[in-house]
Amino acid sequence: PIGWVAVMPVEDKADVGSFWSGYTKEQPNLKRPRRVDETIGNQAGFMATRSQVEYFHNKACPGGFLPPFDSQHWKGDSLQRHSVEFWSGGFQLFGQCSLNRILPLEPRRFEKHLIYHVSNNKQRTAPAKKMIRVGDFYGQILTVKEKAIKFAKEAWGIKLT
Repeated sequence: PIGWVAVMPVEDKADVGSFWSGYTKEQPNLKRPRRVDETIGNQAGFMATRSQVEYFHNKACPGGFLPPFDSQHWKGDSLQRHSVEFWSGGFQLFGQCSLNRILPLEPRRFEKHLIYHVSNNKQRTAPAKKMIRVGDFYGQILTVKEKAIKFAKEAWGIKLT
């Protein structure tokens, strides 16, 4: 079993549903905020096996995953239309291909999903308000997990651990 995971922001068409920490029984009609910034949650790269890349190209991604992009889906030379973040940062996979990103919440699995951006160019160019310490982020995720456990017990009588 995979255990508890956090689902990273994706295009609406790839949303699998999840617990939203803003939902309450008292206000069930609150609208969950959706992804509005196309660069939110940039994962800064991806790794895949040969068979996974073949799956992306032949099945998961409309118009294919690898160049040349001659499909109608891409509307011309898409290498000119998209940024480096689209191609190497994961937007192609998690936008175009409708795949979801997850972060395991078990500490030893969570830490394996962290990659240090060696060039440090994002640390210098992104506004400080967009930066968050990984310990703070992890704590926020665990707080949402605890809220989900409590909500499941109170709303549905389900005991989760």
